[in-house]
Amino acid sequence: MIDSDAASVRQIELLQKRADADIGVILVQVDQLARINTSAGPETGDALLEEVARRLESFAGDEFGQGSLVERIGGPRFLIVPATALSLGALRVQERALHVALAEPMVGDPNGRLAIRIGASLITRDEDIAAQLRIASDQLGRPASARDGAMVQAALSHNEVIIYYQPQYDVATGEMTGVEALLRWQHPELGLLGAGPLVTAARAARLERELTEHAHRVALGEMAGWPPALAKLRVSLNITAADLGDPEFADRFAMMVKWAGVDADRITLELTEQAMLSDPASAAAQLAQLRALGCAIAIDDFGTGYSSLSLLARLPIDYLKIDSGFTRSLDGSDRDRIVVRAIVDLARALGLLVVAEGIEKEQQLGRLKELGVATWQGFLKSGPVPADQLPGLLSA
Repeated sequence: MIDSDAASVRQIELLQKRADADIGVILVQVDQLARINTSAGPETGDALLEEVARRLESFAGDEFGQGSLVERIGGPRFLIVPATALSLGALRVQERALHVALAEPMVGDPNGRLAIRIGASLITRDEDIAAQLRIASDQLGRPASARDGAMVQAALSHNEVIIYYQPQYDVATGEMTGVEALLRWQHPELGLLGAGPLVTAARAARLERELTEHAHRVALGEMAGWPPALAKLRVSLNITAADLGDPEFADRFAMMVKWAGVDADRITLELTEQAMLSDPASAAAQLAQLRALGCAIAIDDFGTGYSSLSLLARLPIDYLKIDSGFTRSLDGSDRDRIVVRAIVDLARALGLLVVAEGIEKEQQLGRLKELGVATWQGFLKSGPVPADQLPGLLSA
């Protein structure tokens, strides 16, 4: 356990004095280590803990600055004390990223038998630091979903979920024809963040539907107030497997569209192949209802999943979006060009249009024209922007 003269306690005291504030720390616990010690020997277990420590040190240095402290605090538990004073909220945003950093296979544990628990804790100035660390360490076993749920609910209730829009262009004419609505998190302490941390937390806490509905409501509300110059743009909204698994989703979405006063034929709903395949019967029924409302349907990141071609033929789909992993190497990889051509030919045979993502170079755009792709989006012209910047991009 941590002693009162441990390096971590001293660093926490120093940070508290410098910042004149309470500070956050991160605790990490490695589970299933006893099983590995039994099956592969304690040397393997020790090597795994050393690898975990190395990854924690690398992560802490990259994310929290050089001088961040990583200390083993007893058994399979570690403590991270950032080099600078950070709030509890700032550290909780990093928990999911730290899970990812520890998820890659390790020598001695190639099948990922280790389970990692991560929790941020606030260390206050008015209580004994070592005692607080012991309590935080003992509470680490509490389910992470409760913390994730609180974070998502706070973001929703404080209107921190905002929408940026990625322009989409006609390949032949260069005209902006639509936008994809992308969730962003306006974190009160960290500023603008991508969707990843919030979406991952919502998935863990089973709040995906609530997050999606909130994002849709924000986007539809903004669409309703757009100036006439933007009134003809199609807007693509993302939906998830959780949405399609809810038998009331289509009805609820139709009501939101009606309340917003937006024409449904301006809306494209995008879902991934995985969402489409998780429950084909429910997906087909929901998508048919949404399409009858007037919405178009697009399959996002096509080519990266496990699509059933017969399912594609049966579902009410209007667009296929080619994953950026293929399009980014269009100007250099014969194999990726072949894949893109196959997707375009398949789409044409099924009466579908193709949208290419991730276009960053003129050469890629030229290839799209040769292949017969209809629409593209990417940083060649614009990344995602707030709605008030869209009018300026219409003539760009």
